[in-house]
Amino acid sequence: MADMDALESALRDLENRLVDLAVRRADVETIAALVGESLSAAGVPLDEIRVGARTLHPEIDAIGVTWTADRALDTGVWRHEDDTREVWLNSPLHHMMTTGERRMHRPLHGRDCPMDFPVFAELREEGFTDYLAHLVRVGEGGRERLEGFILRWLSRGPKGFSADDIAVLDRVAPRVVAACEPGRERAIARDLLGAYLGPRSGTAVLNGSVQPGHTQSLEAVILVADLSGFTAASDSMPGARLVDFLDRHFDAMVPPVGAEGGEILAFLGDGFLAAFDTGGDPREACRRGVRTARSILERIRVLGQSDPAALPVDISLHIGTVRYGNVGAGGRQAFTVIGPAVNLASRIEALCGSLGCSILISDAVAANLDRGTVRSVGAHPVRGMLEPIPLFSLK
Repeated sequence: MADMDALESALRDLENRLVDLAVRRADVETIAALVGESLSAAGVPLDEIRVGARTLHPEIDAIGVTWTADRALDTGVWRHEDDTREVWLNSPLHHMMTTGERRMHRPLHGRDCPMDFPVFAELREEGFTDYLAHLVRVGEGGRERLEGFILRWLSRGPKGFSADDIAVLDRVAPRVVAACEPGRERAIARDLLGAYLGPRSGTAVLNGSVQPGHTQSLEAVILVADLSGFTAASDSMPGARLVDFLDRHFDAMVPPVGAEGGEILAFLGDGFLAAFDTGGDPREACRRGVRTARSILERIRVLGQSDPAALPVDISLHIGTVRYGNVGAGGRQAFTVIGPAVNLASRIEALCGSLGCSILISDAVAANLDRGTVRSVGAHPVRGMLEPIPLFSLK
């Protein structure tokens, strides 16, 4: 009885700590480590915990955290395309998600244990003796997309989990999910805002920059990229084909921005506006903008080798101060970027076609680059400017 009293005390302490972590919106890694260490110390023969949760992200379908008794935590992601892999379709977890089965127990050490999924034989070969999984749904039922967590508990103990051990895990499972859910919701909000607004803007919104008219200034190199001839191409292309066509161009144009530390602040139909924070070093920011522009051109060239219908891209670079933040009214807000520097960058890009240059840069950017890397294309009238402005291209 003393042992049971000690176990009950340990479980109550764990549950109190889970409440504290829920209030703090702790991440899944922190919670998994606490649960694994606490249950092991309480005498549960636990060797591995795997916590999987669905998320909302354009590329990532779910995240998974693994705690092991003798190794560090491990975090992995499952992308949407992984949903069709045979190993997933033939897994007990997929079975639970599609059938709604909430609990699956397989005593792998027993001769009569059902080996109804290939992974059970693999786990037995790895020395595991017991398998218990819980599917814990969150939110209201009836949703098209199942929301919740799957917890997988594994033991290498000679006899696996006892009936008391399983009772403990059954009790703890929903409490673990309750602790994980606030952090998961916060992570989903962060990821969605980052995906649709960009990391900088998404973080600003999540941290409270939501009031109309609230903006911040940013000294940055501004890059505007736009596909040449897209309007004409879109008029003769079916809708589904058009979306795929545009996405493949963005697949070529977007990654170089992030690779150089830039951020896309707005998509503009068939193009986008990106910014590279100077961080007090305008020369390096201009170099990063130039490297990005060159990389975009090269990737579009490679795309054209596999798709003759691929369109060329026009790019402009300018440096100046922009303001980004909330613009809107009537309960509908857009987190966008505005200012004279943005307008000038956009208007410079519009001159690429008439001047026969894929990349045009302002004199402010050119002044921050080595002279041997640029060439003048003369001074040209730009809408909104009283005098023609000098423009440059790259050698």
